Amino acid sequence: MKNDKSDNREDLRPYVADMSAVITHIQQAVERQKNDDSFKKVPQALDVVTKLDTILKRQMQVLESHLEKFPAGGVAGAVKNTVTGVLGVFAGLYDKVRTETASRGLRDDYTALNLAAVSYTMLHTSALAFGESATADLALRGLKDITPLIMQINEVVPHAVVRELTEEGKSYDASLVQRAIKSTQEAWATSAVAHA
Repeated sequence: MKNDKSDNREDLRPYVADMSAVITHIQQAVERQKNDDSFKKVPQALDVVTKLDTILKRQMQVLESHLEKFPAGGVAGAVKNTVTGVLGVFAGLYDKVRTETASRGLRDDYTALNLAAVSYTMLHTSALAFGESATADLALRGLKDITPLIMQINEVVPHAVVRELTEEGKSYDASLVQRAIKSTQEAWATSAVAHA
């Protein structure tokens, strides 16, 4: 019979594998966006996906290395078994390579990063419950890595939308971008205060 620590690690392994699958899937889509012309036309959008790609690649390596320490470790087999369940919701967003506007790509990134954030929260909580502090710390670091990028996407989307409207021949007041950024940031700040 296995000891409790070994059982806990075995029970936690699928959670780590799920997290790895989520991050890998997002990174693959972001990597495509870095080379997309619509992102290159919006410097702020290209900047955020470049940062995101770097962070996600690092997280993939950290998760893979961490998973190898578990019984029957290694990402390859674990991800193959979990990817369909974890990413079923994602299929419509990221599974097909498509040409899209930067604003829609950023919207998809925003959605994906929120899935990653809640997945890291679940992994952190599960690891605490199983007494696995190394995994809990890893999950919390991952969450702290991506939350600033979610906020940055909020600030970049208005730039992308206005750029696309301009390309369609629409005119706009130049102060519109800053007004949109300010009002959306205020909405989030108000929500945070109300929640506290």
